[in-house]
Amino acid sequence: MDDFAALDQAVEEFCQLIETLPRQALRAEGWGPKSILIHLVYYHELYVAQAQAFLDHKPLKLFQGAYYTLNAQVVQKNRLVPITKLVKRFRIANRRLGKIYAMCDPVQVIVPIKLGVAPHQLSKLVRAVTSHVKNHQRQIEKEWQI
Repeated sequence: MDDFAALDQAVEEFCQLIETLPRQALRAEGWGPKSILIHLVYYHELYVAQAQAFLDHKPLKLFQGAYYTLNAQVVQKNRLVPITKLVKRFRIANRRLGKIYAMCDPVQVIVPIKLGVAPHQLSKLVRAVTSHVKNHQRQIEKEWQI
């Protein structure tokens, strides 16, 4: 399995998990399944935008500050977005990322995440994001005993 196929599978398995969770899990306050989904959607959309900006030779404004602060802002901003819409956005962003990955040399595409953090080659980022998605899935499964 190539690196993007592994990410694609991880994203789909995560989306399927979210779609099968009981309602009370999706309403959980704090860092629950919905907050984790929002977090993953935000970053996936960010990776797509930044990879595309790199390919288009356009600058992007990068976030400066702690990840905790950014995550809290993103969750707060998207807390009223329905789960179905978030899952759809995650799948769409993943498809778009896959198209970028397939149309170029992912070693040559450089993706910055935020100010003060070394940018990643898209090829390495995809492997790291696969692990990130899987880790969050395990976290949810453990918390909700799935």
